[in-house]
Amino acid sequence: MSYDDNTLTNKLSPLIRTQLPEFIQSDHPVFSQFIRTYYQFLESAEVTFSEVNNYLVQETTSTNFVIDEDGDNVVLEDSDAKFIVGETITGLSSGATATVLVDDVDDNKRLFISSQNQFILGETVNGSVSNSSGTIQTYKANPVQNIQQLLEFANVDSTIFKFLDNFRDAFLDGMVDNLAAGVDKRKLTKNIRDLYISKGTRKGHELFFRLLFNDDAVISYPNEQMLRASDGTWTTKRIMRVTETAGNADELIGQTITGVTSGATAIPVSTIGIREAFTDIVEVEIDIDTQTGTFVAGETIQGISNVSDQDVSLTILSVIADADVSATDEGQYYTVGQQVNIASAGSQTATAIINTVGSGGVTSVEIDDAGSNYAIGDAINFDNTGTDGVGISAEVKVVGGAVAPETGDVAAYGMSLTDHIVLEDGTQSFMNDTYHGTKIVLEDQTFVDLSVSAEKGSITDIRLINGGFGYTKLPTVSSISTTSGSGGKVLPVSNSGIGSIKDVEITNFGFNYSSAPTFSAFRHAVIKDISGTFSIGDALTSHTGTVTAFDSARQLLSINTTANLSNGNTVATSGASATIVQVDAATITPAVGTIATTSGEFLTERGKVSSDVMRIQDSNYYQDYSYVVRVGESINTWRNAIKRTVHPAGWAVFGEVSIVTSVTAGVNAFTAGDLSVPEGSFTPELASLLTTAFTTIFGRRLGTVDDGTSVRATPSVGSDAILSNTERDLTLTRINTISVGVIRANANLGIGSTLENLAKYAFAVEPMLTDSDLAHYPDFRRQARSGNNDRAYYNIEQFKHFRINQVSTATDSAETFDSSTNKFDSNTVAFDGNDIRIPQAAFTTRINVPPPGEINISGGARVNAFDNNFIRFDTTRETFDETVFTTLMSDTGITFDSSSTKFDGSGGDAVPRDVGGNYNTDFSDTNISFDSGINKFDNSFNIPLLERFSSSGFTFDNSNKTFDIG
Repeated sequence: MSYDDNTLTNKLSPLIRTQLPEFIQSDHPVFSQFIRTYYQFLESAEVTFSEVNNYLVQETTSTNFVIDEDGDNVVLEDSDAKFIVGETITGLSSGATATVLVDDVDDNKRLFISSQNQFILGETVNGSVSNSSGTIQTYKANPVQNIQQLLEFANVDSTIFKFLDNFRDAFLDGMVDNLAAGVDKRKLTKNIRDLYISKGTRKGHELFFRLLFNDDAVISYPNEQMLRASDGTWTTKRIMRVTETAGNADELIGQTITGVTSGATAIPVSTIGIREAFTDIVEVEIDIDTQTGTFVAGETIQGISNVSDQDVSLTILSVIADADVSATDEGQYYTVGQQVNIASAGSQTATAIINTVGSGGVTSVEIDDAGSNYAIGDAINFDNTGTDGVGISAEVKVVGGAVAPETGDVAAYGMSLTDHIVLEDGTQSFMNDTYHGTKIVLEDQTFVDLSVSAEKGSITDIRLINGGFGYTKLPTVSSISTTSGSGGKVLPVSNSGIGSIKDVEITNFGFNYSSAPTFSAFRHAVIKDISGTFSIGDALTSHTGTVTAFDSARQLLSINTTANLSNGNTVATSGASATIVQVDAATITPAVGTIATTSGEFLTERGKVSSDVMRIQDSNYYQDYSYVVRVGESINTWRNAIKRTVHPAGWAVFGEVSIVTSVTAGVNAFTAGDLSVPEGSFTPELASLLTTAFTTIFGRRLGTVDDGTSVRATPSVGSDAILSNTERDLTLTRINTISVGVIRANANLGIGSTLENLAKYAFAVEPMLTDSDLAHYPDFRRQARSGNNDRAYYNIEQFKHFRINQVSTATDSAETFDSSTNKFDSNTVAFDGNDIRIPQAAFTTRINVPPPGEINISGGARVNAFDNNFIRFDTTRETFDETVFTTLMSDTGITFDSSSTKFDGSGGDAVPRDVGGNYNTDFSDTNISFDSGINKFDNSFNIPLLERFSSSGFTFDNSNKTFDIG
C-alpha cells in the first residue's frame, strides 16, 4: 500500500461469495449474504456524531416514538444527521469522502462507512443525496485495515486523525493543539523544520502567529525608541534636473548615466516628474558615492533602460545649486523659514528660505521715550519668552539732562548728536564718585530754573549689566521697576548676531539659469519715534519697498526692499513714520550648477532629545534585548507557547493587542416613505446614522455678477441653512472672444459676405509700418500696423475659387472693350454701361471672406446665458424654448420685447425713404417684412432697389451717385 492510499483497497468482501461451495451459495443464500456482510463490516469504519436528531413523539404519558414501515423513528425536518445508505459523505475541512454503509444515527448516533483515514475530528460532513450534515466526534478504523496498515500509521499522511496528537508530542514540542482554522496538521508536521530553523528571528515569530491565530504579527524593538547620544542619521540628496529627450527617465534608476560632452557618470536612485514654468522636467536623485566628473549644463546624458534595454537620453538643465552667506555680513533679526527674494532670471521659479539662524546677546539698550521721575538704579525687566536666550539684565544708569556737544564738535570730533560730554577716565575714581557712569549731568535745580521740571528724572542712559546669551530673537522689555517714574520706553538692540543668517535652503532649484540671480533677504530694523501705524503691505514713501511685518513689542519693522538703509534714516509710509535705531542686512551669494545638494534632514527621530517618542533606557522594556509582539490576542494565551518554540533565550518578550474593527458597508436604499416612520431611519450597519445624514443641509449656490445675488461674507465656510435667493457662494464668469479682421479659410464655405463685395475686399490697402497720409484721400491718415500678422487686409488670392462670370455678365455685344467706336472717355458710353452688370446670383452667393476690419464676436460657455437681464429673447410671459406656442415672424400676438413694437408683424406707421432711396424702417413697419411673398430675405430684389453694382440705373461714373452708395 502506498503512503498516499488512505482507504482500504485489498478487501475480502467482494471475493467471499466465490470462495463458498456452490451448494452453499444455492442452498443457503442467507448464510452466504451473512458471511459477505460480516467481512464488509470488518472492513468498514465507524463514525460517531455529536448531534442528536429530533424525532416525532406520541402524545402519551410515557415517551413513545412514531416509527416508519422499516421500524425506524420518524425524524423531524429540523434534525441534521439523517443520512441515506449508499450516499457519499464529504468532510468540509479535509475533503475526504466515504460511502455510507449502515445508518445507526437514530439509536447510537453513528454511521458505518467505507474506510477513510483523512477525516478530521470535529469537522462537518455532508451527505451528497440527503444534504444531511453532522460533526464527527470519533473515528474508529476497521480491524482489517488496522491489521493490513499497521505500519502505515507511522506515516503522517496515512495515519488516522487521532494519532496526529502523538506526532505533535513527538515533533511539535510547544505547539498547542488548537491551531488556526485551515492549518493542515499533517503538512505542519512534515514542514515544522522550517519553523525551528527560523527560531529567534522575526520570520520565525511571524510564522508562529500565522499558525496559531492566522494573524500577521507585528514585531517591534523598544531599543529603536531608546535615546542615545549622537544617534541621529543625517542625510542630504544630490539632485539634477533634466528634460526627457528619448525614453523614460524612470527606467534609468540603478543604471549608469553618462554625460556625452563631459564624460561624467552617476547612478540615479530615484526620479520624480514635475511640471514647472509650462515645462515638463524630471528631478533625478543620484547616489553621491557613484558620481565621477562634473556634468555640463545643456549636455545630453544617456543610459540604458532597465525595462526595454533601449537607450534613454536626457538633457541636463542648469539650476541654482547653492547659496552662501557672507561670514562678515550675516544680518540680524531673521527667523527660520523667512523667504529670500530672488531676482527674475531663468525659469523664474526658484525659491529659497532661511534655514538656520545664529544666536547672541543684547549689546545695548536704546532710549525711545525718556519719561520722567526715574531714579538711578531702577531695574529694567525683560521677557525672554520665545527667544531661546537667558541672562539679560539692565538698569537706569543716568537720569536728568546731560551736556550735548556743540554743533561744531559733532563734525570736528566725529561725534553723534546723541553723544554727551563725559568725564575723563580717572576723574570718577579720584573724586570717589559713587554714581554709575561718567556723563556730566545737570543738577535738579537746573531743571527748575529752566522751567522744565518735568524733564527732571528722565532716563538719560541705560547700564547693560549682562547682555545674556543664546538669543535668536530680541527680548522684550516688560516693565521698569521704579518708585515714581513713568512714560519711559527703552529698546534692546544687538550687533552680536541675534537672528543672523547661518544657512539658506534652496526649496526650489528652478532651471535654465545661465548666471546666478541676485538674492536679497528682507531688511529688519529696530525703530523709534513712531507716529501712525505700520501695516503689512504698506508701500514705503521714503524708499522703494513694502512693509512685510511689524513686531510692535520689539518695534522691529520688516521691509521688502533693496534700498541701502542705515541707522538714523527715516522710514515712512502713507500712514506712519519712524527713525531707524539699528538695521542690518545679510549678503547672500548663490551659485549655478548642474547638481544641487539639499540642505539635509534627519531620517528618523533617533537621538533627538526633543522627540516625544524617544525614551530613556530602563533595563526592562527599553533595553537592547527586548521585543514586542502586537497581535490580535492577549499575551496570556500565547506566552508559554512562544517561549517553548521560537523565543530566543535571554530576551524579554512583551505583548500588545492589535485591535481591528470590521465595518460592514452594506446599507439599504431608503426612500422618503421609509423615513416617514420611526423605524424607517434605522439601519443596523450605521446604527441609525441616517437620521443625522438626512437632516444635514450642505448649502452651495452658484451665481453671476448680474443675476441679482451677492456673495456671502464667508463663502468658503459650509452652511447648514438654506441660502436665500439673493445669496451665492461662487461667482461664475463668462468668456467673450473678439477677433478683429481674422481671415477665414479660402474655401468657399458660404458663411461670409456675398460675392458682390469682391471689388471692396479684394483690393484693400495693405498694412503700413509708419503713420502716413493716404494717397488720393486728402486729410485721411492711417495709423501704423506691425505687419501681415495683424490680418488687416485681404488680397485677390482669396477669390480664386470664383469665375469672372459669377461677378459680371454682358448683355449687349455692341458695347465691348475692343470696340473701334467707343472709347473709355466717350461722352455717350460709360466705362461700365448697362450692358455690363453684376448678375443677380452674386448678391446671394456667399464667400468666406470678411471685410477689412470686421469684428467677429463669439461667446464662450455661459451658464447664465438665458437669464441675462440685458438680453431678452421673448417676453416675460413666453420663454425662449417654450414649445406650447408655434409662432411666425408675422405673428402679432407674441412680441419679443414690447407690446407696442412688433419684431416683424403689423402695426405702426410706414416710414418714408431717405434721399438715397434707403428705407428707414423699424420693427413696426407694415410695408417691409422678412417673409413677404414679394420680398425675400436676401434672395431676390424688386423695384425700387438700393443702389448696388447690379443696378441698371446707376453706373460707376454717374454724375450724382458715389462709388459705394447704398
